[in-house]
Amino acid sequence: MASKGLTKDRQFRAVYRGGKKEVGKKVVIYYLREGSEGVLPGFVASRKIGKANQRNRAKRLMREIFRQLRERITEDNIWVVFIASFKPKDTNYGELFEDVEGSMARAGLISTNG
Repeated sequence: MASKGLTKDRQFRAVYRGGKKEVGKKVVIYYLREGSEGVLPGFVASRKIGKANQRNRAKRLMREIFRQLRERITEDNIWVVFIASFKPKDTNYGELFEDVEGSMARAGLISTNG
């Protein structure tokens, strides 16, 4: 069963326009308190990252980190977009996890005890 998340272009645009932004070293996070569907994530990796296999790997890594942090999210209804600004072959999982966790904590999206 596929996880529920942002799929439509208008949803991503709404988060970019009306949401807030938290910039980390490896990932940029946009978030918007919206809807009543719960927490809906979206994952983006531009062509600057590399070829399709590298973009897909970047999104897989961000999805896995989101899965691990999901139970710590303090908001009930929020749309979150994760934008990769790293090259997967040059980044290890631990660094990426710390960056995403720190950015989400600074934004007040997750509890700090984990």
